[in-house]
Amino acid sequence: MILLKKLISILKVAGVALLSVTTALLSSCSIGSESIHGQELLKLTDDELFETVYFQNIDLVMSYPDESQALSQISPEQRTFYILSIYDMEIQNGGLCQFFVNSSRSLAPFVDECLETVGAEEHRKLLAEFVADNDIDLNNLESFDTPDIEDYILQTQRYDFDSFDNAYYELTALRDYLVEYVKNNITAF
Repeated sequence: MILLKKLISILKVAGVALLSVTTALLSSCSIGSESIHGQELLKLTDDELFETVYFQNIDLVMSYPDESQALSQISPEQRTFYILSIYDMEIQNGGLCQFFVNSSRSLAPFVDECLETVGAEEHRKLLAEFVADNDIDLNNLESFDTPDIEDYILQTQRYDFDSFDNAYYELTALRDYLVEYVKNNITAF
């Protein structure tokens, strides 16, 4: 059983690496089509709208020298979408621990505000309770820095991440909130 858990953890990390590389390649190559903005986005299905805005936001953020500069320069709506789409992608791919372990943890201090902005109160409550119950400071996640797979496995055992992840997967999909957020703020996209 321990070997199986270790294998699953390794596969999660490998999956994240593959997804990150694929996202970067697709984003940098602008695969798909020209940028679509505003009312044109409303002609897309919800899935197409999400994917289009997601990749356009990744392209936008990557056009800056670093993520923090990008987040200070893009619109509040684009910032909210970017932060929550990365947060959700990490959790969908490998759980909350993965979000804390990966460089995406730099976004952690902003997630609560963004969840409130899009109206995802059950998501906000779940994260707030987990953080409070485990005395985790979202402004200082340096203890989640993991140089290798063995350290990652140890990180997954620090807290009951499985309970958080299972509860997260039962909630209304964060992606649904983001699609509605884009539709309600279409001129910002």
